[in-house]
Amino acid sequence: MNLRLFVSLLLILVSHLFPSAIAAVNPSMINLQGEPKIEEAAPELPVHRLYEYKDKLRRDTPRGTLEGFSQAAYEQDFELAAKYLDLRYLPEGMTAESGAEYASKLQAIIDRNVWVDLDQINDSPRGLDNDMLPAYRDAFGRIQVDGGEVSLLLQRVPGKQGSLWKVSNATVAKIPQLYNQLGYGPVVEWLIDKLPEGRLFKINLWEWVLLVIYLLAAFIIVIPITWFVKILLLRTQVGLKTELAYIVAGPLRFFLAVILDRAWIAHSSISAMALDMIDTGFLLFISACWLVWSSLGILQAGLKQRWIAKDNQQGVSLLRPLTNFTRVMFIALAGLIWLEHLGFNASAIMAGMGIGGVAIALASKQSIENFIGTITLYSAAPIKVGNLCRFGAINGTVEEIGLRCTQIRTLDRTLIHVPNAKLAEMEIENISEREKIRFKADIRLDYATSSEQLKSIIYDIKLMLEQHAQVDESPLRVTFQGFGLHGLQVNIFAYVGTTSFPSYQVIAEELHLGIMDIVAEHGSQIIPVAPTMLPK
Repeated sequence: MNLRLFVSLLLILVSHLFPSAIAAVNPSMINLQGEPKIEEAAPELPVHRLYEYKDKLRRDTPRGTLEGFSQAAYEQDFELAAKYLDLRYLPEGMTAESGAEYASKLQAIIDRNVWVDLDQINDSPRGLDNDMLPAYRDAFGRIQVDGGEVSLLLQRVPGKQGSLWKVSNATVAKIPQLYNQLGYGPVVEWLIDKLPEGRLFKINLWEWVLLVIYLLAAFIIVIPITWFVKILLLRTQVGLKTELAYIVAGPLRFFLAVILDRAWIAHSSISAMALDMIDTGFLLFISACWLVWSSLGILQAGLKQRWIAKDNQQGVSLLRPLTNFTRVMFIALAGLIWLEHLGFNASAIMAGMGIGGVAIALASKQSIENFIGTITLYSAAPIKVGNLCRFGAINGTVEEIGLRCTQIRTLDRTLIHVPNAKLAEMEIENISEREKIRFKADIRLDYATSSEQLKSIIYDIKLMLEQHAQVDESPLRVTFQGFGLHGLQVNIFAYVGTTSFPSYQVIAEELHLGIMDIVAEHGSQIIPVAPTMLPK
């Protein structure tokens, strides 16, 4: 006895160190003399081993009964499905001969109202314990009816080779009443009767036809209503009526039809399994995105008209990138909500996007810099659309400030695209922001000019500037600077009260001609910087 105990302890120790070493040896194989009996190893069994059914219809367990009934109903073999019903002791008016009809109606009740997860149904002959039901009964579903809640029951009944599980006769007795409240309506029964049997993607053909009918009926109802609203809009004096009419006759019509279709489907006779398969929300997602996308376009157009009327060109230039950014953010948010509806983990997707965002940020460093430059340009507003500016060696008019670059139309009418990141770091001279334009002229008079002539010339030039309506009174200077290398230097400085460069050029021309006339009237002459030698 001590030897057997010693060998057992030794085997336990070896089994922890070398589990495969004793695959075919265990203490029960040791004889009284301590010699091991070598036996052939038994094949391993799976951890979650299913019950080995003895009944050919697999009615040994509750799960086997429901699987067999569901398979027979799926194949439209209701005579076979009736064998899973307990047709004994039925109330008056119900007979076992109508078992196929009861099976068909029970399947309709289950399809429309109950989602049966077979993995949650007990798969042992004993059934489920501690379920507050008798040992010979198991529940596989509960249905809400007007009078309260009805449990769908399985029941263990006597069989030729032992007990079998069938749908309880108490549940079978309630099938006619439940079908009247929860079964198919006359339209569906007509479709089932007229259409051939069959399935497409595990959904009955009549269910596909019913879905198409619902969608067509929704459009038949919505189209006249939206068409009438469109006509009324086009006859009004509402601003952007053409754009509004497009939304009513396009995305809004589609969205309303989808909403109406979903409302009908939710209260239709379509099975719970079919609803679960088709309820992806794809059409709702597409219609909602189309409607919001178009509505943002209408909002952009309305704000553009209002800001143009107020001469807010900076706001107008901001509208397009801001609208596009809002659209992209809405599509991304709607996509996450849709994926969450489909069963994906939106939080995990966001986390993955965060990790991927780091890689994208590193790869798109220049694009991010341009976007930050765009924010700087819009917030600091050193330039606006329509401004004439000097960007380093470039002179031109700002045509558009985009999310990536700014478009500049040069004086030669060429178009230059400058990245916003680079533009934000440049020295920008905004010529359009000046409130007036400087007039400056330096003239050189011949040394033969006397002091009296010089004084008269300075006085008359100053008087001409003071009397000109477009020249500001102050500051205004006409001074004799001194004796230059080639002549007497006179400096003329004033401001022309205009911001229009073409207007300034006309005024400057008048002033230059007036200066020439004054110099000539006083018998002097203007000489160039480097006098030329006249031929003898």
